[in-house]
Amino acid sequence: MARNVGPEDRVVRIVLAIGLAVLAYLGVLPPVATIIMVVLAAYLLISGLLARCIFYKVIDVDTSIQEQPYSTTDDRAGL
Repeated sequence: MARNVGPEDRVVRIVLAIGLAVLAYLGVLPPVATIIMVVLAAYLLISGLLARCIFYKVIDVDTSIQEQPYSTTDDRAGL
């Protein structure tokens, strides 16, 4: 699977994963919610580190930066 998560999205995912992991560790919510937070934190951390998201693939979203071809003024002028 090709990378489909951009750099800004990766940072947000990793920060959210760390925040959810800390909340789960502190046990501020009931046990069922803590398990859900741990699973979500693990998914966000893995998708952030690998820059690949299964859900983005399913809905055909790509936030990664695509390389643009270099263009000079000669190319635009038709020379």
